[in-house]
Order: sequence, then C-alpha cells, then structure tokens
Amino acid sequence: MQEKLIEILKKYSLEDIIEIEENDRQFIALKNLFEKIENTEFFLPLIITNSLLSYQLSSKWEDYWEEFSDFALKYKFSKEFNKKEIFDFFKDFLPESRWNKRLLNMKMPRLEKIVGFLDEFSEKEDFFYKNQIHLRDLLVAKMKQKKDDKTIVFSIKMFNYWARICFKKFIPTPFDISMPIDSRILKITKAYNDKWKDIIQFWNDVSKEIWIPSIHLDALLWIKCNDFICL
Repeated sequence: MQEKLIEILKKYSLEDIIEIEENDRQFIALKNLFEKIENTEFFLPLIITNSLLSYQLSSKWEDYWEEFSDFALKYKFSKEFNKKEIFDFFKDFLPESRWNKRLLNMKMPRLEKIVGFLDEFSEKEDFFYKNQIHLRDLLVAKMKQKKDDKTIVFSIKMFNYWARICFKKFIPTPFDISMPIDSRILKITKAYNDKWKDIIQFWNDVSKEIWIPSIHLDALLWIKCNDFICL
C-alpha cells in the first residue's frame, strides 16, 4: 500500500506543492498580515509564538490563523519592537479567541517561556531560513520538547511561510524535519502503512522516495485528503 501512496504522490511536482501551499488559507492569512501590519519587526515573533501556542484548538488551523491575523491587524503595536508587547498581545488575544481557549492555565506559562527567547531571532532571520535545522534545534532546546513534536515542526512550517513572504524566495525545508502529525495524517497513514512502520519513519521514507520533504506534503494531504483516503 505504501507503493500505491507513492504512485499517487509522484503525480505532484515540488512546484505543484508550492502552489498549493501558497493558496493555503494559513499562508494567505500571514501574507495579509505582512502587507498590512505597520511594524513588520513584530511579524516573525508573532508567528513563532502563535505556532508554539497552536495546540488543542477547537477549530481547523486555518480558521484559527485567520482569527489571529485579523486580531493582530487591529492591535496597536509600538513603532519600535519590544518583546513585552508580544506577551501583552497574546495575553489579550488568547482569552478573546474563539478557537484557542483550551488549557490557558498551561499556555500562559508557555507564553512566558517563548517570549523569553525571542531575542534569539533578531538579525538572524536569513541564517535560520538557510539553516532550518538550526531553528528546529533551537526551539527544541528552549521549549524542552522532542524534535518531532507537532508544535515544533508546525513552527518550522509557519516560519517557512513567513520567510517566503518576507524574502520572496523559496528554500525547501530539509528532509530531516518531519511533518506535523494530526488526525488527518493518522487516517492516511493507517490506510497505507501496511508494514506498521513508525509513523515518522513512514513519511520520511515516502518523502525521500518522491524527493519532496515531508513537511511540504502537509498542505497537499490536507487539501486533497479525500483523494488519499477514499480511493
């Protein structure tokens, strides 16, 4: 069955995947925020912080990211970047969010931890885009999480979106970074993983076979989910 999945995925080129990603509602929400936010210095810290807080949502991720973008556009940020304002923003936003109200007692201390290392990104954005493994390892060390945890790899995905929007160029995420594993990916894996491989290893093997990093398959598997499950 893995061979059948590979056969389907080989119909898509990396260029096809990029086009799908850039029509992802999450990508569009970020692009809209970048084009309209008054101080773009806040843009990356907002995205990294929100990515690391994006768990136990009560909606689809794209609904939540559109809500986040809309709230950020109405928020009055200072003319000069101050990471305390990132904390204040999420302190205001999370209780008002329709989709990210769960576990706030855990997310607020997590927010403090994230804001504490935001300075690590200052003037290193281009370096991290060219060295996305270093970014992942930094997040793993600072958050004390595993490298394949969903919020870690999702943060890399959203960073990649951010970098494409800001730098207007595409650098693929390395093969060593896994995709975020959610219920949709679990369903597809169950349908094709007849050899009972570890789920991360399964997708790593698939991505290397079709020569597209697994994190870039995420948008395709979301948008075309029924094509892979309902054959």
